Amino acid sequence: MKNETFISVVLVVKNQTEQLTKYLNKLSPYLKNQYSDYEIVIIDQKSTDDIENNLKESLATHQSIRHIRLSQAVTSDIALAAGLENAIGDFVVNINIQTDRHELVSLLVEKGLAGNDVVVGVSQKVNSFLYRHLRTLSTWLLMSIGYSLPSNSTGTFCFSRRAVNAITESGRFYCKLHLKIANVGYSLYPFVYDEFIHNTHKKSISSGIKETLHHMIFNSTMPLRWMSALGVFGSLMAMLFSLYSLLVHYVNDEVAPGWTTIILFMSFLFTILFVMLSFFGEYLARLLNDRSDHKEYNVVYERNSSVMLNENRSNVLFTSMADDTNNSQTGRNK
Repeated sequence: MKNETFISVVLVVKNQTEQLTKYLNKLSPYLKNQYSDYEIVIIDQKSTDDIENNLKESLATHQSIRHIRLSQAVTSDIALAAGLENAIGDFVVNINIQTDRHELVSLLVEKGLAGNDVVVGVSQKVNSFLYRHLRTLSTWLLMSIGYSLPSNSTGTFCFSRRAVNAITESGRFYCKLHLKIANVGYSLYPFVYDEFIHNTHKKSISSGIKETLHHMIFNSTMPLRWMSALGVFGSLMAMLFSLYSLLVHYVNDEVAPGWTTIILFMSFLFTILFVMLSFFGEYLARLLNDRSDHKEYNVVYERNSSVMLNENRSNVLFTSMADDTNNSQTGRNK
């Protein structure tokens, strides 16, 4: 018996058409054998590798595929938000076609049905010794701002329908998407799936630093308070130095010996000042974006599969409840 739970699988792609078609050839038959109702939602970040024509065969061969093309490339959290908003399943699974095996879907859904409304994929695989320690520092920084997702999370998720509704119910949730996921209020389960990772994608140190700064700035105002505290510290240092200069003036009339100290201290203060201004600039940009009326993403078009899911299957059920156990209490099989 196939599982009656409606599953939505979100695939975020950009210039990965060849890899996507190969992945669909494995994923679609797998979902067909496992579930009575499913959909594959492709979030296309304005790929330039002729995805419109190259995906036609897949749309004509595989059922329940939705190709949603965005007008421009967006950050990973906004792309995930686009997938959550457009998915209609009882459970929504977000996986990476570059690293995750297609069999991972049923494992994530199984954990969700066991009573975990948010399942977070976790991997212990790292690139290098330096990257491992930098990621530890990144995790500590993110935890300090209230970002409580499990450490070493990969961006692979499974959400129940009520978790999706809780995350997307606010009008503007994009800039705090991961914080909302961590604090959605429903049970969260860290799922280690190293054995289901293939062709490990090596993330560079620079991209990891950018991602950490992005989460810190757009998920919390705590860094702004840190900069304010740094400004207060700089002001106190300046006041102490002025008292020191006044004391030196009364003890010794020679000014030249303190010239080096003044230059060094002024450099220190200007460093603090410019760091503060850089953070203020980021927050001002965030305020301007939040106050504007434009959407974080725009859909150019949506194309669907041209084959039926099952032409002999009735869309009317004899009962609204299925026999499958669903401890998450979401969907038809409560």
